[in-house]
Amino acid sequence: MSVYRSVSAAAGALVALGFAGPAAAQFGVSLPQKDFTWQWGNPVEARGSNDFSTQGSEAGFRCDLRGALRLGSRMTTMDVRALERELGVSLYFIQAATNAMNTLDYQRELDWAVLECTKPEPRELSAEEQQERLDKLRERALRRQAERRERREREEARAAD
Repeated sequence: MSVYRSVSAAAGALVALGFAGPAAAQFGVSLPQKDFTWQWGNPVEARGSNDFSTQGSEAGFRCDLRGALRLGSRMTTMDVRALERELGVSLYFIQAATNAMNTLDYQRELDWAVLECTKPEPRELSAEEQQERLDKLRERALRRQAERRERREREEARAAD
């Protein structure tokens, strides 16, 4: 079994046991409403380049995760790339990244990591775009109303037969 698989299995076990690692308290029932940054280890003292870096999104946030493994880490380059791929395609990126970093930190594989998440401001629609949107909503409502009327008429006709 690869180190990454053991990391995934350990992450699930740690979450189930309520692991209280350095960043465990950062991920609660709900996410923050505004931009946030979570850290593991001490990225300020980090030397050299990142060992891993990936991006993802969840709940309207766009996130970047980067970090480095400790010297002597048992994770291979293939394990690191698999971790990046797995996190990058996760629908629950923040949760998956947090679990993976907590697990790596618990296993003493992680030197440091930073998860930066931003929530882009919604774009203001022009008056023309707003009107176009309202027209589409009105057309959809009228179409559904007509479908309901036709369905009711068919059911009444069947009941009358």
